[in-house]
Formats: sequence, C-alpha cells, structure tokens
Amino acid sequence: MEPALNSTPIKSVSSIDPPAEIPPGREDSAIRQSGPIKRSRKTKIEMVALRSSIVQIAETNQPCSVRNIYYAGMGVLWEKDSGGSRKSYKSVVDLVGKLRESGEMPFTWITDTTRYCRIDTMYDSVTDALNRTQEHYRRNLWATQPVRVEVWAESDSISGVIDPVTRSLGLGLYSCRGQASKTFAHSSAVAYRDIGKPVKILYVGDWDPTGVAIPRSLKERLERYADGAVEITLDRIALTAEDVLSGDLATHDVNTDDPTYTRYASECRLIGLDPQTSTEVEALPAPVLRDRLEAAIYDTIGDASVWNATLAYEDAERDQLQEMRARGWSV
Repeated sequence: MEPALNSTPIKSVSSIDPPAEIPPGREDSAIRQSGPIKRSRKTKIEMVALRSSIVQIAETNQPCSVRNIYYAGMGVLWEKDSGGSRKSYKSVVDLVGKLRESGEMPFTWITDTTRYCRIDTMYDSVTDALNRTQEHYRRNLWATQPVRVEVWAESDSISGVIDPVTRSLGLGLYSCRGQASKTFAHSSAVAYRDIGKPVKILYVGDWDPTGVAIPRSLKERLERYADGAVEITLDRIALTAEDVLSGDLATHDVNTDDPTYTRYASECRLIGLDPQTSTEVEALPAPVLRDRLEAAIYDTIGDASVWNATLAYEDAERDQLQEMRARGWSV
C-alpha cells in the first residue's frame, strides 16, 4: 500500500505584525506618511522554526531534490511561485544551502547527479581489488528473468531521487535529460538486440508538453533502431493522468510555446485535464514515488522462484568470498 500523499501539516511560521495604534491628533500625519504595507521580516524564533521544518521535510523525503522540499512546504511554509516568479523557490534553495553548510542538514539528503568525476576504476594492489570485489559483489538478478527491465527518467534531478530503488534491485537507471538523444537511444537499442529479450521500460517524468512527449518519442526511436529484433513496451509510472486528476498535486502554468503543446492540449482534453496547467514529478512526495516504482519493478518479475534462488546463491557466494578474504585469498 502506498503511503499517504500528505504528511502531518506543519504550522505556518509566517506572521504580520499588527499595525500600531495612531496617537490622537496625528491622523493627518499618518495618512500622509502611509504607503504600501510591507510584510515584516521573520523574527529569530520564526526563522528557527522555519529551518527546523525544512530539515524535517528533508529527513522525511531524503534522498530528495530541493524541488521536492519546495513542493512539500508550498502553501504552508511559503507561497506558491506564480507569474514567472521564482522568489519562494530561490528562498528555499538559499535556506537549504545554509542548513547544509551549518551542519543542521546532512549533505547526502539532497541529491545531485548532474556533476560527477570521470575516471577509470583503479586499485592499490591485487589484494585491494579482491577486497573491493568481495565488498561489492552482486549477482545479476535479471540475467535469469525472461524480460529486460529498465527505468528511464526525464531529468537528472529525479534520477537522484529514485536511484536508491533501482540500485538496490540491480536495474539500470537512464536519465533522458529532456528528449533522449539519438545516440543514447541507438546504443540502448543495440544492447537490446544483443541480449535478445523483450524489454520493459518504466518511465518517470513531468506531466507537461515535454514530459508527455519524451516517452512517446523515446519508444519510437528505440523500436526503430532495434528494427523489430525485440518487443519493447513502456509504462508510465509517474506522473500519470490519475496523479494530476486527483487534484492533490500543485500545478503551474504550461508553456504554450512548447512545440509539442498542441498535441499535449489534445491529450489533456481527452481525459478531462486543463491543458493550460502542468505538474512537475517533484510535486509527488519522494517516498511515494520510490514505493510506487519499487512495486512496479517487482510486478515485472516473471519467475519468483528463480529470483529467490538467485538471491540465495548471491548470499552463499558473498559468504564464500568473505571466507577467502579471511584466509588471505588462498583457495
């Protein structure tokens, strides 16, 4: 069963100081000096409460992106950005950065999969290589399954949120970074032909013109490059039309200049959605998304007995490697 979408509401920490009483006889002066009423800055106590609430949200959702935190606190801790403004989001980015720098929030709670180092794997010695093999050894659980399963995500940011699920279950996680390039799709299709199994793709992305178009164009390219060698199916795990229709997730104005908007609008009207709005996948609580994806992956397992037997072999082989390491790698 999926966890509830809404956690316990966090009380708002924003407030506006009440207007000061105007002394008798100073009404005219007060009128002349009056101007736009400005929201007062948060007090020290309010800022402490706000920082604590952000840490709580991050802990509940980690690993997560700053966008996840922004959506989780929207309407409670800060206002929804609108009209092209990113004021609230920028404020969240700033506060999350300060919380991490101060040590109040672990750096590992926030994902960042867009920056990485390219370097070959190297070892200090043969013994070091053997030790690390023992520490990280895993059997390919999917080699004995009848279907090849992959997870594709629209962006790097959401890939970081679901990485714990795909990593624990030994699945490949592919980040489209927008529309997947022809090179990326072609190399995947070549691998499909070499493996020779049916392929099932589980897709995670936004509900907007681009997010709806990506899986459609991705599947078309993969099928064309695979040239009918294997069957390819694609299931949209999130966001789904049902997610958006539920009304539980925050929406924002759609980009009508997107070249795929016309088709997006037609598809939205067919299922009763407002074509002028869209929803980011980060609006779905990270734990809910991970649970949903994990359940979808388990549903693809074709032979549970073979799966369980492979897990048993993996445990036995890990024990064997541990014993060999304890003997100094003598057989």
